[in-house]
Amino acid sequence: MIYSICKFNVEYEPRYLKLLRRSEKYIAEDQSVTPDFKLFVSDEEIEAHKEKYNCTELLAEYVLIGIKFYQEIISRGAFFLHSAALAVDDFGYMFTGPCGAGKSTHASLWREYFKENVISVNDDKPAIRFFDGVPYVCGTPFSGKHDINSNTIVKLKGICILKQHPENKIERVSSAEAMPVLMEQTLRPENPSDMMSLFDMLDKLLTKVPVYKLYCNISKEAVELSYNTMKNS
Repeated sequence: MIYSICKFNVEYEPRYLKLLRRSEKYIAEDQSVTPDFKLFVSDEEIEAHKEKYNCTELLAEYVLIGIKFYQEIISRGAFFLHSAALAVDDFGYMFTGPCGAGKSTHASLWREYFKENVISVNDDKPAIRFFDGVPYVCGTPFSGKHDINSNTIVKLKGICILKQHPENKIERVSSAEAMPVLMEQTLRPENPSDMMSLFDMLDKLLTKVPVYKLYCNISKEAVELSYNTMKNS
């Protein structure tokens, strides 16, 4: 089966229900196209992952295909950023930070606030891909525990680093300050050339897209502050 993910034509054959179901919305309309790359996970890899992480075959296959997908795209001008990504009016907005920072909570506030005008691009592992030097945020099937993602690609407008706080405020951060935070929220490849590709993409990203530190509580005012700041940047 050919899937269109981030406009890559990717061939793989899901064996278990989790990967099969989450991949359905990415099935390519034209199944005759030549794949950009193929993904395969062996029984031995699944068994090893099951033993190491004490998980099911369903989860092992899903995670391993996600890892292999990332290994393929890193040299093709794309990478994962652990974040919640949404789209409003054909522009993408990303919220990142360490576990517990409130990414999913803030994303749910956006869905409540914008209702049918917001698209959940991905709630865990959206990809950023460059087209003609411009960064776009892309939906992927790899969205963590919850199947919150869509086969959507939109121009990236802004990134917020979240920090829980009783009062809402936002400030732009420098590229030097943003770089290590973003590095912590992506998968760092073992291959040195892939690591250089990741550094180059992050550097390019930070020249194109503003990054903010958002101190926020659970309120619609936090949504309005983050959206209006990034929309007008």
